[in-house]
Amino acid sequence: MEKKSYFFVLVFLCLISITFVSSAQTTITNVNTAEGLQIFYPQLEVVKQNEDFNLHVHVSNISNGFPLTNIEVDCRLHLYDNTGNHTLESGILTKDSNGYDHEIYISPDNFSKLGQHAFYIWCNNTLLGGEAKGSFQVTKTGIILDSSESLLYFILAFGVIILFALSFYFMIATEYGNEVNEKGAVIKITKLKYVKLALILLTWVLFTWFLNILIGLSDNFVSLTMYYGFFGFMFTIMNAVALPMGVVIIVIMLFEIIRDANIMENIKKFGSSYK
Repeated sequence: MEKKSYFFVLVFLCLISITFVSSAQTTITNVNTAEGLQIFYPQLEVVKQNEDFNLHVHVSNISNGFPLTNIEVDCRLHLYDNTGNHTLESGILTKDSNGYDHEIYISPDNFSKLGQHAFYIWCNNTLLGGEAKGSFQVTKTGIILDSSESLLYFILAFGVIILFALSFYFMIATEYGNEVNEKGAVIKITKLKYVKLALILLTWVLFTWFLNILIGLSDNFVSLTMYYGFFGFMFTIMNAVALPMGVVIIVIMLFEIIRDANIMENIKKFGSSYK
């Protein structure tokens, strides 16, 4: 049973680690490679949730690479969220005073939904046209880890869960109490009770640490969004109870030390002692 449990934990972590790497950005520019307009813009793969953004677009003639002023060309922008609905349908982009930039301020509400979003930019004058379209990710932190970083996080999470499993196992397996005879009288003081109490605290800390790692991962990856609330709720409870738990463990240890000292005195005098 224990081997099966460890196997399922390993499978679960592997599945999570696969989702760590988000899909690559897809970008398509232009519809005609011989004639038309070439559109240049910041090709960002990820945008932080609920943050504003200033987009600047430059345009050139694709046939000769000659840049066109913003007076010669008009540009527009459409944005789509992860459900395919419009979040923005702009009019003609503002023409910067430098004579070349087409710019627009994009408010934070356009990036309120986590997930894969899409954009469509098109520019034209009376003779030529061009377009650029693609996708980008909206995440809580504005960061997407690559596969190597994801592997490191997976190893860390797996290492912590192994330590937690070992600590939990020995916590359960360790006996609590002193050695007694057939009449129930204590004949020997054992120190394992203190090991068990320490393991309870260690297990609590390791599980809280594991939850903290999962929160960090789910906070960075769109694919883990559904886990974020659960992990966050569990971590908040575990973290809030950690200090009181530590105080309780220390108090119990002090109580056991005092009681064992009294029992030891009785054992030295009478050979045994009732609790």
